[in-house]
Amino acid sequence: MAHVANLVRWEWFKLRRRWMPWILLAILVLISQMAVWGTFFGYRDQQRSGGTVFFGAGGSFGEQVEVRCNDVLAGRTPELPPDTDSRLIERLIQQCQERSAQNQKELQDLRGGFTLPSSIALSLLLIQGFGLILTAILASLAVATEYSWGTLRSVLIKGAGRWPLLAAKLILMALLIAGALVVISLAVAPSSQIAQGFVSDEAQVKLPIQWGDVAVAFGKSWFAFLPYVALVTFIAVLTGSPAAGTAAALGYYFAEQITVAILTNAFDWFETVADYLLVRNIAAWILVDAPFPDPGFFLSFGGTGFPGELHAFLVLTAYSLALGGLAFWVFRRRDVAGGGGG
Repeated sequence: MAHVANLVRWEWFKLRRRWMPWILLAILVLISQMAVWGTFFGYRDQQRSGGTVFFGAGGSFGEQVEVRCNDVLAGRTPELPPDTDSRLIERLIQQCQERSAQNQKELQDLRGGFTLPSSIALSLLLIQGFGLILTAILASLAVATEYSWGTLRSVLIKGAGRWPLLAAKLILMALLIAGALVVISLAVAPSSQIAQGFVSDEAQVKLPIQWGDVAVAFGKSWFAFLPYVALVTFIAVLTGSPAAGTAAALGYYFAEQITVAILTNAFDWFETVADYLLVRNIAAWILVDAPFPDPGFFLSFGGTGFPGELHAFLVLTAYSLALGGLAFWVFRRRDVAGGGGG
């Protein structure tokens, strides 16, 4: 274990001197800020508009006019023709009055998105899909770069050992993911405070989650990355190329979801098959029972009806062990050639 710990430290020394990990971290931090500022601007827009209703006959585009409820209730309807029937105006007023309760609920939900601690949980949810893509890049870089450089043989000759070296790379990846999630959480906290400072009303906000739930969301988010790291590591070891490892992992990410979207709509039986695929179970693990809807970039083409949380946990654990085991098996048995340039 001491040998593996030294290798982890050495791997970190090599990786931290490169620009790519820091660039990927900066991208994740910027994406996580969308959780705060996206909901904040949505909240301010909802406050100003009071919700919207539509005027005009349904049908083709261009026949309906969107009207802000605050304008309707204040007697200002500049979007409507001047000769609009007063009965239609009264109907709009009635619709806006009926929409009042829904508007308050939407304001509460949006307020929770930029208020601590809910904003941290939302940011962890938001970065998950993007994070898988960036993790594929980083894991391929950490695992396969020495293949393309031609330095892996010399590292092994010096006595690093095959399984300790690969174990060190995987442990480092797990630690880096945890560290990135901590940095994201710390970056979201001051942004949430700033956003709350721009809100003038002091109404009591009923938050969807508390601090204890944030710890659970943090653990779930961290665990969701591990099977994908195992997948990328296996591909990187198999191909010996960081570029090929990244391309294959990203290709699988999108190909699975597109395939699921097509085949689950074409064949009912394929949904059972889809419930055992990797990315779908990552989405299920994160989204099932989440206090927020999917904010995007899981794509979730397969729609709702994800498998249960326990099912997702067991499937992801199986993927982690199987793909990790295959990566070790390939790494131990394959001959290490010189640099391949890929």
